[in-house]
Amino acid sequence: MNLIIFFFMLFGPGPKINPLQHIVFSDADGFRIITPDSIYFTRDGKNFESRAHYFQDEIYRLEPVPTLDESNLFVATGGGVVYKFENDSLFRVDQSYRWRSRFGSVKASVNDTIYLFGGYGEFTFYNDLLRFDLENREWLEIPVSEPRPPRKSNLLLQLDTLTNSVYIGLGSDTHYVGNKSSYRPFYDIGKFDISSREYTLLGYMDFIDEFQSDIAVKTWERFHHYHQPLIYANKYLFTFDFSKGEAYLHTEADYESLEVYSDVLSYNPRTNTFFLGADLANSPRYKVINEADFLGRRYVTYSMKPNTTNRIYFSLFGALLLVAVVFRFTRKKVLLYDEISKQRKKISSILSKEDDIILEKILEVYPEFIDYPELQNAFERDLSYESRIKKLRTTVKEIDQVIQRVLGLRESAFEIEKGKIDKRVKVIRLKEQSIKITALRYLWPF
Repeated sequence: MNLIIFFFMLFGPGPKINPLQHIVFSDADGFRIITPDSIYFTRDGKNFESRAHYFQDEIYRLEPVPTLDESNLFVATGGGVVYKFENDSLFRVDQSYRWRSRFGSVKASVNDTIYLFGGYGEFTFYNDLLRFDLENREWLEIPVSEPRPPRKSNLLLQLDTLTNSVYIGLGSDTHYVGNKSSYRPFYDIGKFDISSREYTLLGYMDFIDEFQSDIAVKTWERFHHYHQPLIYANKYLFTFDFSKGEAYLHTEADYESLEVYSDVLSYNPRTNTFFLGADLANSPRYKVINEADFLGRRYVTYSMKPNTTNRIYFSLFGALLLVAVVFRFTRKKVLLYDEISKQRKKISSILSKEDDIILEKILEVYPEFIDYPELQNAFERDLSYESRIKKLRTTVKEIDQVIQRVLGLRESAFEIEKGKIDKRVKVIRLKEQSIKITALRYLWPF
């Protein structure tokens, strides 16, 4: 009996944590840490109970999903794979695979259903809303009518069960300026109505830029496991209520603790305590702190700048109606190839340099097909074969979307089929067809 207790309950200092191989989450009246070989439990961040575990699956790049109930679900960092911790055991509950395409996505769960938005991977950013439930064990896209929010990652999410809505805000992406990749922040706040399957842009919180641009700030981090989305740095801590259109700067937050413990690891709603950590991979230090002491009792409220787009639409409605009538009587048929050639400069200004090279190769051989391997050779040689395949798939999709947007098309501009000589190789060409173009199409600003 004593040997069993010694084996399963060892008290000692907090564990060292490999950045890619650990899970931290609240459980009962404390916090658990799962590493590749052990489970740790603490209530105060000083004394840890530990035992070995023999889970068959790897604890590799798993993230706990913020929840409105007491379920403990975990999703692979890049998406796809889902685990659940229950009855002191960790087990897999999905029928998917590791996508590696949703890094930086944002998630929340309730009643064994996970909602996931955005993220990046496979050379692109995403703006679709996905849902996973334990009953079906599959990920499904929630159809949402256009317009959708921008493609982005590293944003904030708030789940509202009363209105069956998913609020999203802030975030970022990278885009090319010249030949260089550049970071681009977003400050928009929007709402997905799950029932009507519509997205609404609510407004902007661009006042955040003033604080994020402070040179005294070391780094900004996001935390989703509190009652409200939270971002923090060594000087500032904000919580958000997107449903009210408000942000709260906690002026009396414990910034001394944030200087020492830069990682907010978890929050326990039962005990109203935060679990903080520092230097986790080398000389780990942990701290459990009460919510009121950590956030402070005073805050400054910032209101969201409302979206004025709808007002503009109404004021321009009469003008748009007139333009629509003119469009109707000025349309003519032209060859798709000729119209793309005519708008080549405009299309090239939107595409990246690499995407434009691929389009040029497709146009050069028109009306013949060009095979995918020949197009893949235009990419950097240091990329793996699989990476070039994925990159070409994304490039073709991006070129097609730009052409459709510039020309006002409602279907793909390309024909893609299997090669006649080698059926394993895909070939592509521009469609041989005529399209209807209005003479005023290119005076339209969108």
